[in-house]
Amino acid sequence: MKNYTLQRFVKLNLYFFCMYSVLTAIWYGINGRFSENFGALDEIFLNAAFFSLIFTISILVWYRRTELRIPVTALSQTALDKALQEIGFLKISGAHQDKYSLYKPAPPKAPVLAGKIFVARSANFYHLQGATRILKTLSYKPA
Repeated sequence: MKNYTLQRFVKLNLYFFCMYSVLTAIWYGINGRFSENFGALDEIFLNAAFFSLIFTISILVWYRRTELRIPVTALSQTALDKALQEIGFLKISGAHQDKYSLYKPAPPKAPVLAGKIFVARSANFYHLQGATRILKTLSYKPA
């Protein structure tokens, strides 16, 4: 939960940088641009850095994160699990079971780039942290 957006930024940025570099290098190899231009690697890495930065920022803005508080009296844990499953998130059993529950997106209902949803329970509320667009579609509506 802590620094999740920063972790997503780094992971997405590295992923897009590597994929753009590899695919562009393959394309340059097919077209023979490495033999005629020695600065092709510099061009590939500069374009990959620019592309990955822009694309990562756009994904993070598109799926910006928020926290939603749902009263414990309004919804049971099983009803919350069912509501999250209906919008396309599956519960992950993990090491942080005592602190919070973790839900991952399951396509085609939920896009993978939306990220995970964290559910922590306090005395009075369920604290859901996830993508704003996804949490708005949750079937629970406050009274």
